[in-house]
Amino acid sequence: MPVLSADLLPDWYDDWVLLEAEDWRQLRLHALEALAGRLIALGRWGEAANAAGAAVRAEPLRESARAALIQAHLAVGNQSEAVREFTRYRTLLDAELGLAPTPRLHELLERLHSPPRCDHCNGVTIGT
Repeated sequence: MPVLSADLLPDWYDDWVLLEAEDWRQLRLHALEALAGRLIALGRWGEAANAAGAAVRAEPLRESARAALIQAHLAVGNQSEAVREFTRYRTLLDAELGLAPTPRLHELLERLHSPPRCDHCNGVTIGT
């Protein structure tokens, strides 16, 4: 993963380099997010969190990177970490851009506030 954590020619400012660097940055971020998703599916949650965290560090305001990190925390059962990451992102997004997270990101955490459902209880919600 180290190659996906590095910028392309970071101290170069020629126009052609800036365009290539932005293309590389986008490709790198998409790759890190996809890697995190694949690692979650494989049950390799620590590595998934590392990949998603690298994407967040590269672009702290990128919602899809935060979503990947939140999903990694949820997959391993770290609900408090998922909520803490969401709160961190919401605060940063508001401070930097005056925006709020999208409904898609809110949906990741909604199930934490819903009573659990029993698959064998004919649709009855536990705790009701």
